[in-house]
Amino acid sequence: MKIKLLGPLQVLDGERLATPSAPKVRQVLTLLAVRSNSTVPQRQLIEEVWGESPPPSATTTLQTYIHHLRKLPGLDSGGRAGFDGETPALLTVPGGYHMAMPHGRVDVQEFDELALVGRHAMEEGEVPEAAEALHRALALTRGPVFSDVICGPVLSVNAVHLEERRYEVLEARIDADLLLGRHHQLVSELSGLAADNPTREGLHGKLMIALCRAGRRPEALDVFRRLRRVLADELGVEPGQELQTLHRQLLDGDPALSRVGARGHLVRHLEPRSSAATATLPAVGELIGRDRDSALIAGMLTEGSPPEAPRRVAVAGPPGSGVTSLGLHVAHSVAGAYPDGCFYASFGDPAAPRPLREVIGALFDSAGFRAAAVPDGTSERVRLLRSWARGRRVLLVLDDVESAEQVAELLPGECGSALLILAHRRLRGLAFAQRMDVEPLDARSSLELVRHALGQRGLADLSDLRELLVLTGGLPGPLLAAVDLLTLRPHWSVRQLTGWAEQRLTRESDPPRHQPLHSVLRRVAGLEPAARTALVRLAGLPEKVITVETLRPLLGLHADDTVELLEGLVECFMLDAEPAISGTTAWFFQYWMSRPVRSALRSLPEEHLLKFPSRDCSPRTC
Repeated sequence: MKIKLLGPLQVLDGERLATPSAPKVRQVLTLLAVRSNSTVPQRQLIEEVWGESPPPSATTTLQTYIHHLRKLPGLDSGGRAGFDGETPALLTVPGGYHMAMPHGRVDVQEFDELALVGRHAMEEGEVPEAAEALHRALALTRGPVFSDVICGPVLSVNAVHLEERRYEVLEARIDADLLLGRHHQLVSELSGLAADNPTREGLHGKLMIALCRAGRRPEALDVFRRLRRVLADELGVEPGQELQTLHRQLLDGDPALSRVGARGHLVRHLEPRSSAATATLPAVGELIGRDRDSALIAGMLTEGSPPEAPRRVAVAGPPGSGVTSLGLHVAHSVAGAYPDGCFYASFGDPAAPRPLREVIGALFDSAGFRAAAVPDGTSERVRLLRSWARGRRVLLVLDDVESAEQVAELLPGECGSALLILAHRRLRGLAFAQRMDVEPLDARSSLELVRHALGQRGLADLSDLRELLVLTGGLPGPLLAAVDLLTLRPHWSVRQLTGWAEQRLTRESDPPRHQPLHSVLRRVAGLEPAARTALVRLAGLPEKVITVETLRPLLGLHADDTVELLEGLVECFMLDAEPAISGTTAWFFQYWMSRPVRSALRSLPEEHLLKFPSRDCSPRTC
């Protein structure tokens, strides 16, 4: 048994036609078939057949239609038919019906599989194989989907989706044919398609390219003029940026348009909706005290190595040091060096980072990709991102990175693109030869930051203000959070704010949302349990100098494990290290905890801090 939906409805029993003739039975069959191998709720079937006002007998009548369908060859649901993956069956399941259709029994299934083969072949640069698969997929279509079926509200939506998929595959097949130099054969087909779809810009653009390559540039320019007139008359809009760019290339006689394969090997529907999707970086305010850092990072991204060489820059710093603001400021400043776009995505909360698949999806979204054209799997998304970036000059900014492993697959290859990593820790690996640690602001820059944000009120009591600067340790994040709180609570003094920020809370709940040291606590929540426990215990000690001998009895670890734990905390900017003073420790270094980290850890009960959600990570990725 086979069911064909890509055109008039057909049910085939071998070579014999067995299509139902009753209109509503055909309607129910079509909806079940287009949703084959998934459950269709009974309410959706009723809505499809009778709309919003079904008769009282709708459920009984629907059961009658199902009974008629089960008389079709192969759809008897007796026994275990349909659950073996090899036998068609129409099954009654809780809440609805399930049409089990083995592989290749519904033409929509075969169409989607061939389209996927073609898409993957295009991504790998195998254009002839892609063209063959896409031609075979389109050969399955026999006209508009469900063309002889009465479509209710549910099927109408499915019909629109299937038609859009058909057009996407059609445009992809035309792209493949253009890449193979078949422009002469395409001119006639594209002329008819453009006439049938007078506002579909993608088809008109392909017709313009085909005509140009066939030596008919005046006719290609005329296609643009006609389309522009239709869009203005019917929709009141101008052609999109991509088509206008193509028009300018035609006017200029750009020789690149005449080269077969000049548009690369990606199918068109996988490319961004607009070639001008470059302004996707989050906005940033004025940057204070970071001129030198900004210039250094910008130089790493634009100077030195040849433009074609990949650039991989990792910037890291203590919690609240302003790594994100600095990185975005630099990205905006170097945008001119990356004409194909600067795109931003974040891994999010350190305690529960977003998976790489979602991060790549965010990059695709900011670049203007159609959601339906982006594959689901992580490895497929990585391949698509690399294929799309090949031959382009783009800057990818990835924020809240916890480990080199998170971004290893996204490192640009031999191309002119760059990757700017904004990390919570120093990243290991030779791939990040260009690195920079962001230091806290000095006292002068910290005062300037307060003056800029708070005005003269921040200078009312310099002694209290200095105490606030000591508490925040020159970290712009906590300092600006404190200033913001003073703005929200003008009846507070700087001294009251400082005391409140260091006050130990007795309740086991999240810290107040305005806690100036919240960025520190957020970073602590992303550490592995052993590192978090060590920090909490160390913060409670009265002495400032931390040694291996200090921490080892608190955790009951071997000396070597204690050293690794302390050094891991230094890599995460939770501790600072300095050469040991003679007699203080048997190890080469001694450690100390900054005032902001110590104050933040002391502000919450130990039992609360240790209950932060844990990530599954190794000691090397704390």
